[in-house]
Amino acid sequence: MTYNENLDVCPITKETWEKRAEEKSVDCGGQSVYHCLADNEGRKWERCVEKSLIKEDPDCFGNNSLHNQIGLSNNKANDIDLVTIIGVVIGLVIFAAAILTFGFLYMRRKRMNSETKDEHEESEMLLFDRMSDEIVIKQNVDNGIALLSKDGVRSIVVVGKFGNFVSGTSRVIIKKFQEMRKWNCLECRYTDIPNYIEENTVLYVYGWFGLWNDDLCSRNKSKTACKSLIRLLNETNNVKLILGMRSDFFKKYHQDLDEEVDEQNMSLVHYELYLDSGADIGKNHEFLRYFNDLIKKPCKKSDCACKNLKYEMLRKGKDRVVGMPLKISVIEKYHSLIPNYLQDCDILKAMIDHFTALEKDEKRRQLYEWIVYICLKGKFTPGSFDTNLVEKIGIVIDELSFKLYSNDNNFELCEYIRMRNSDKQKNVQPENAQYVFWHPFIYICVFHFLFLKNPEFVIEYCNVDAILQLVRPERFKTSYFEVAADNRCVALISEKIRQLGKEEEYAHHPLVMIGSAIVQAEALGLGIRMLFKYMTET
Repeated sequence: MTYNENLDVCPITKETWEKRAEEKSVDCGGQSVYHCLADNEGRKWERCVEKSLIKEDPDCFGNNSLHNQIGLSNNKANDIDLVTIIGVVIGLVIFAAAILTFGFLYMRRKRMNSETKDEHEESEMLLFDRMSDEIVIKQNVDNGIALLSKDGVRSIVVVGKFGNFVSGTSRVIIKKFQEMRKWNCLECRYTDIPNYIEENTVLYVYGWFGLWNDDLCSRNKSKTACKSLIRLLNETNNVKLILGMRSDFFKKYHQDLDEEVDEQNMSLVHYELYLDSGADIGKNHEFLRYFNDLIKKPCKKSDCACKNLKYEMLRKGKDRVVGMPLKISVIEKYHSLIPNYLQDCDILKAMIDHFTALEKDEKRRQLYEWIVYICLKGKFTPGSFDTNLVEKIGIVIDELSFKLYSNDNNFELCEYIRMRNSDKQKNVQPENAQYVFWHPFIYICVFHFLFLKNPEFVIEYCNVDAILQLVRPERFKTSYFEVAADNRCVALISEKIRQLGKEEEYAHHPLVMIGSAIVQAEALGLGIRMLFKYMTET
């Protein structure tokens, strides 16, 4: 072993080792090769070592380990130094990995917390309060309260398409306004406005131009309602009004509403709050998340049809005239209708199929009969049960079955029926309250189901308000919410109106006008036939 030279560190890569060995090849000749070793004191030495003394080791950069005891102490020192280096390197790698892992987990948790916070904030922006089954947007409520709180603003109109929960939003506004001002709050239909209200009251008025659909003869009723409300504003201090209207009705009847003004020459609908913008127009992140949270995530069945239901189906289906909040709420409540919805992307048709299946379910027969009864009557009032109707249509329910069927132990009927909000607000006792479908759309669906099944049955037994709002002559263009009646049904409706003594009130309704013409034509035809028979016989 020849040639000794001290240095700070040995080459640590294969490339640098081979390069250094080539540089020192002049000094190491014959049977000697370049090597780098450490002594007892850790000093590094470059040496020329006989090749026979180097053990072949594929894990080393060169043949750099001695296998004979040439300077035993140097060999031990080198082994110790190598172990130390390896230990230190492994320790550093483990420490670095721990630091990186900790940093990754910390950043991930921080990001998740941030996302959770953002989602929570977005959720608060979406859902201010859930009024039973209705989705209410916080921003809409905040805007409504701000508008109603302005000096000089005594009335606002909340406008939204069918299904964007105009009533739910308005009710949260009056509730929050009541809490802020410590005022009273009331609500009533536009046909049932009270003659007197106390000071410091906010009043919500709903049902304008038809509770279920367009009442084509409601202009005079609306003008009378506006005059009554203006009188209340003029006669009572500290009164604020919220008028809730469907956007298509508001557009159609806006001029009629504007004609009635208060003592400040201000109409009741001068200040408007629109719910349609951003509710289900275009890509809406908030309702997409709400769709996932209420419909997709709660379902744990791997083979459920909801796995194939997409948000875009609700946005672009045949039911686009129905607001997205309502469609989400209906599908959430009646999850089993999803397979039918997937066929046509039509929430009304899916609900008709839902009631068709309910009719065939003998175990739920009583539930079905109560739904039919409340549709025909328009509501249920304890103490006013119509036993004659029940006998005529051949169902077996009685008033006692309603009490039993809607208790806490059996809530199926509560999935469709609720106490009227105005009664609930007034703390009316359950035995004295009125009960209706939880949303007018559910009523419309039941009406369509019954009319498609037997239109003459509906015309004979259903309340006239629903018929006039939801039925149109077949030659008229019908909206999504309306059904078409043939000439025979139209004549039956006209006769029903005559028997109720409401011919003058509904004289300009197309059902009455065409029905009267059909009756006259039939009478004329009968007269002509009788005259022809008389002439031929004589």
